Amino acid sequence: MTRLPVSPALSTQRGLTLVELMISMLLGLIVVGGVLGIFVANSETNRRTGDLARIQENARAAVQSISRSMREAGGNPCGIPPDKGLIIHTADAPTSSWWSGGEGFTSTLSGYAGGNGFSANGNVTMVAGSDAVVTVSGNAFTKAVISDSPPGGPIIVRTREGFAANDILFACSMDRGLGVVFKAGGISASGANWQINRATPFVGTVAAMTATSLGKVNAEGWFVGENVWGGTSLFRAFIGGGGQPEEIAQGVSNMTITYLLSGQDQYVTADAINDNDWPGVIAAYIELTVSRTGNNETINRTVGLTVNLRNRFVLNATDGETSP
Repeated sequence: MTRLPVSPALSTQRGLTLVELMISMLLGLIVVGGVLGIFVANSETNRRTGDLARIQENARAAVQSISRSMREAGGNPCGIPPDKGLIIHTADAPTSSWWSGGEGFTSTLSGYAGGNGFSANGNVTMVAGSDAVVTVSGNAFTKAVISDSPPGGPIIVRTREGFAANDILFACSMDRGLGVVFKAGGISASGANWQINRATPFVGTVAAMTATSLGKVNAEGWFVGENVWGGTSLFRAFIGGGGQPEEIAQGVSNMTITYLLSGQDQYVTADAINDNDWPGVIAAYIELTVSRTGNNETINRTVGLTVNLRNRFVLNATDGETSP
């Protein structure tokens, strides 16, 4: 049997050795590891960017909510300034309530440095050292009055939208320049209109006052408290909420508010303002700290906003009159 000659090229060919194979696998793993490292780093960057975006979005929304509330503080259907003697509270809308706006509606904006003295937190534990603020206005659901029968008769309006029995309302008389904070009684249809009864008849200075416009008192208390998730949140207390605040924004860990009085050039904390000086506050600076924890890391961001306040009236020391 004749053997075929073997090609020299084929006789010199051989497979990879074990060492060469291991080196090749190691190089491949290094390349794959590098690609995976880049992928993980990009994923982590995207996660952090998303967390930061959500934090800033929550903070901006929370600050805007507080600023809207503060801008409305002191407003009422007649634009009556918060001057003692012009706005009367009936016995069923006492000035001692946190939501009343105070005697003469002079406490429609009240700050609480470190939360001291704040009483609208209900069953929520406040975060120590975080500021709080209460705002009150009488402009919600404002309606023109068709007819009125003081002191105890019904007030007739075209619609009852936004009004319910036991609401705290603000009635004003353009003719007499007076306002009354009172509690609504029953509400019922009156032909094509609606009648809103007084819980108790008006007495004293406003007994004969005929209402020309009617609004609902809107009171809100803003503070930072402990939530049910084991963290902290921004809360809003509100009139008619059964005494229990609602959670507005999770992750808010601190709130600082400073105020600017008319004629001053420096913002001050709430404890530097006398009770009688709150109607003279013309601006506020709100600063919220928002925190988010994940992967054993806590991200903190602070968002601030300066708010120019409406409905601010400053007492003129020379003539005792108020002016916007």
